[in-house]
Amino acid sequence: MSTHDIQAYVFPVPNGKKITIALEELNIPYDGHLVNLKKGEQFNPEFLKISPNNKIPAVVDLHPPKEFGEGSLSIFESAAILRYLAEYKAGPGAPDLYPKDPRKRIKVDEWLSWQIAGLGPMMGQAIHFLTYAPEKVPYGIERFTKETERLLGVLNKRLGEYPYVAGEEYSIADIASYSFVVSWSEATKEDTPYPNVKAWLDRIGSRPAVKRGVERANALMSHS
Repeated sequence: MSTHDIQAYVFPVPNGKKITIALEELNIPYDGHLVNLKKGEQFNPEFLKISPNNKIPAVVDLHPPKEFGEGSLSIFESAAILRYLAEYKAGPGAPDLYPKDPRKRIKVDEWLSWQIAGLGPMMGQAIHFLTYAPEKVPYGIERFTKETERLLGVLNKRLGEYPYVAGEEYSIADIASYSFVVSWSEATKEDTPYPNVKAWLDRIGSRPAVKRGVERANALMSHS
């Protein structure tokens, strides 16, 4: 039974946790639904109607703002979801995670795109070859680990210049990158050697809404 406007379809991996963290940060009530990737539920016809690329996350807004017209609105791909939630659905007292100032907004868009196109895919491939591949493939491990380390170096430099990924203010760009960098640290079983990244991880991870978002995603799996 749907009790809130936002229906979030996730699995407790970095891309899924991005959305539950954002929903908690933005003070948006939502119903969470587990799409169990281990059981292939991402290929269910019902899910494909809202996420035709058979990937999590996806959300459905049962009552979108009037500029979207009548009827519910479904959105797939994490960047599109993060922008929509921050721009149109933020609740009372929520931080401004997608600034209206055009100069600040373009920086958020830049670094969100950087995560979507680079950091996320490279870390995902590196973690796959390091942890899940049925056999060790040295070329794959070296290729994706080196690129991940390069990207972490880019992030470390950026965070030496600014407290947050897109500049002086916390934003959806931080949320998008945080969940992947945490996953990388867990997969490699070591703290990041980049001091600015480490301080940023601690700073973001200590936020109550971030903790709630991670817990909410994990709870969906534990209760399945």
